[in-house]
This record gives sequence, structure tokens and C-alpha cells, in this order.
Amino acid sequence: MQSAIILDKSFLQGSKKARIHELAQTHRLLVSDALFYELLTASEPGRSRCFSKFPPIDNPVDLVDHIGTLMRLEIDSHTPAGKPSTHCEKLRFQFNPCMVNPEYELPDEGRHSVNEQTAQLRSEVLSFMDRCSSIDSFFPKILVGSQAQQVQAREEAERAIAEPSALIPFYASLEPPPGQQPLPSASIVTEKWALYRWLQVQLLFSLDLYVRYRGVIPENISPTMYEKIEHDVLDAQVMMLGCLEGAFATREKKLIRWWNLICPDGTLYV
Repeated sequence: MQSAIILDKSFLQGSKKARIHELAQTHRLLVSDALFYELLTASEPGRSRCFSKFPPIDNPVDLVDHIGTLMRLEIDSHTPAGKPSTHCEKLRFQFNPCMVNPEYELPDEGRHSVNEQTAQLRSEVLSFMDRCSSIDSFFPKILVGSQAQQVQAREEAERAIAEPSALIPFYASLEPPPGQQPLPSASIVTEKWALYRWLQVQLLFSLDLYVRYRGVIPENISPTMYEKIEHDVLDAQVMMLGCLEGAFATREKKLIRWWNLICPDGTLYV
């Protein structure tokens, strides 16, 4: 069976059509709902250019489950969900050829689905911002000292997050919301679990946002700031899937840096 790659939007945008077709011949290209949402909501000519790069064949990519679905599977079964490539949609499809037309508009059903995802994403953005405000409890000296000292502190924090099994004590302290199922025991959770990768990647993105805004995350944010944070939330979801798959395609610098830290044995396509 062909090995699989989780695709990131920056890779799709920055790669030539021939590169995507070449990879599609030798690998399974995995597209998450996060990437699909980004493509559908991209401004033109970005959307049409990205869709034009996929091979015009049946099942040009595999559609994989949301990271949240994998975590729920783990909570239900107390076993690792496994690679995203083992959780693909079982259907035969082609992308609508009209998607390569810059003038194309989504039908009512498509717009309704996108609007539902937008509402859910907004909730995830707000939760992410709340988590960012607590970063100083993990790394209290992250913004202390000279610029060089702060850069060093940040690099040390990222390495600490990347250290294998370093987050198990933190995971062990977590409690499920009232009425929810208990989390799998910390004694069995490893980096192969979606639950662990969720914690790890969320901490990296939270640290980045906390430093970017100097520890002050405003309650009322501008549309531009919201768009940047939304992009982070979507990137985090895609990167988590890449970590679980062990193969990731991205051209975004910070994702490349983090990948090399937390998945040194994985395969990165740039």
C-alpha cells in the first residue's frame, strides 16, 4: 500500500501542479476537513489555483477524519486511534470541475455547510485564546530579560514541549468535563496517541501566540487578528494529523521548525 502524506495549505499553494501530480502517483494525499475548509473559503484566485492542482480523477485525495473524531475514539476505546490514513471517508468522488473556475460560487447547500463550520471554528478560536492566556503558568520567564534571553527562553520552552513523554504528567492532571467519560490512563498514553499530539501541538501554538502578543491577548480582537488566529487553529489541526501519520507536507517556516522538533523521525515534504 502507498504511504500517505497529510497536506498543508501552504504546500499546496507553493507547489507546482506537476509536483502534486508526481506525489499523487506514489503516495496517498490526505486532505483534512481543516484544509478543505481553508480551500473553500480562500479568496480568488487562490481557491481555483489550489483545486486546479489536484489530478482530475476519481478520488484524487483521501478525506480524513477531524482530529477531534480521533480523540473521541481514543476516549471511547482507551486505545490509540492509529494513523489518520486508517480513518478515511469510504466514498467515490471527484472534485467539482467548476472549482477551478474563479467565477464559481458555492451552491446554497455548500454555503450552509461552510457557515456551520465557520461557527464551530469560531468556538475553537475562542477556546484557543483562553488556553493561550495561561502559558505563563507553564513558562513564567518566557517574556523576562533581554530580547536574546527571551529568544533563548522560547527555544528552551519549545524543546521542553517536544521532549518525548514530557507532557504525560500534565496529561495525568487533566479531568474530563462533568458528565463526560474518563480519559485514558496516563500510564498507557504515548506520542502515538491523538490526545498526546493535541496537547503538544496546542502548547506550541499557544506559546507562539502568547509571545507574539507579549502576553496580552485582548478580548475584543480586530478582524485581521482573528483571521491570523483562525489560521493558527486550522494549521494546528492539520499538523496534529501529520504527527500521527508520520508524514507532513508544509512550506510554513514555524511548522517546519516544530516538525523537526516533535517528529524528528517523520517524513517532511517542503
